[in-house]
This record gives sequence, structure tokens and C-alpha cells, in this order.
Amino acid sequence: MGEAKQLLRLGESTVLGQTIENVRRSAVDEIVLVLGSSADAIRRQLPASLLEGIKVVVNPAYAQGMASSLRTGLAALDPQIDAALIVLADQPFVRPETLDQLGRQHGRSKAQIVIPSYQGVRGNPVLLDRSVFAEVMALEGDIGCRAIFGSHTERTVKLEVEDEGILLDIDNQEDYERLKEAFPPHTGE
Repeated sequence: MGEAKQLLRLGESTVLGQTIENVRRSAVDEIVLVLGSSADAIRRQLPASLLEGIKVVVNPAYAQGMASSLRTGLAALDPQIDAALIVLADQPFVRPETLDQLGRQHGRSKAQIVIPSYQGVRGNPVLLDRSVFAEVMALEGDIGCRAIFGSHTERTVKLEVEDEGILLDIDNQEDYERLKEAFPPHTGE
């Protein structure tokens, strides 16, 4: 995109800023932000208040792909955490309530993996139980946690949510232009 998409303007914030605010408004216990190729630029441009209370870690091996960022983030979690939501920085339209629904579903079902879907279409973020962390940490290359789903079909729960935001990400300039007009950021009001 020619620039860090996390820093693209979205309302009064940025793509990453809105994503962080949505996570912050949910009931998560800890937020770990994994930065990679644009780590310095992101740290310089995000307000310090936005990062307050967040554990920021830099993935020095970001060029190796998504798996290295997953490893970096999971390794930084408090050892007492029993599950992790893998929230993508370019999905600023996922509502805090949806994150909470995923957490509640994990609490009820004790599933190893909770995957949201909207109108039958699988989306993100995915919730991973600590029991699968080692398997995710062993992944290599530009693959995400989806690579382990097939090994855990019996302990995976698909949760239907009323949040189209789980399907919306910003991969290119066209996505950005279309989505910033169609889906204004949530203000939490």
C-alpha cells in the first residue's frame, strides 16, 4: 500500500488505533501488540495514551511471515492466561461485543478453538485455548493459526455472530477507501 496500513486514518483515529480501542472496550485481561516491519513508525505516530497498559513487543523475524508474529505474541502473554484472541491489526470493524462473545463461548464450551462466522462465513479474530499454543508456536512461514484447525475439529466451536466486521479487513487501497466510507468506526457510545 506504500505505507503502513495500520496508520491509515479512520475517523479520528487510525486503523490500528480503532482496532486497539475495540479490544480495549472488550473484557480481555491483557493486550499484547506485536509490531513488525513498521514498528518504529507505528510507535512514533500512535499516541502514547493509546499504548498505555498494552504490552508492545517487536517481532524481529517479521520477514519470515505471520507464524513468527504469532509466536512473538503468544510468548509475550502472561503465563496465567488461559486463552488468546488473535486480533488482526487491519480489522478495525470487529465490535468489542463480538470479542466478548468469543470469550464467553470459550468459557462455556472449553473449546480449543473458537471461530466466529457471519452468515455462515468464517472470519477473524479466532480464540485459541492455551492447550494449542505449543502447536501454533511450532508453525513456520507465512501461515496463520488456521493451519492447526484440521487437527482440532472435535474441540473447535464455530460461533455465529451478528458482526460483519469479522469478515472485513484492509488489504489494499481499494479496501481502505470502500470500508472507511461504508463502515464508520465504532465510538463506543
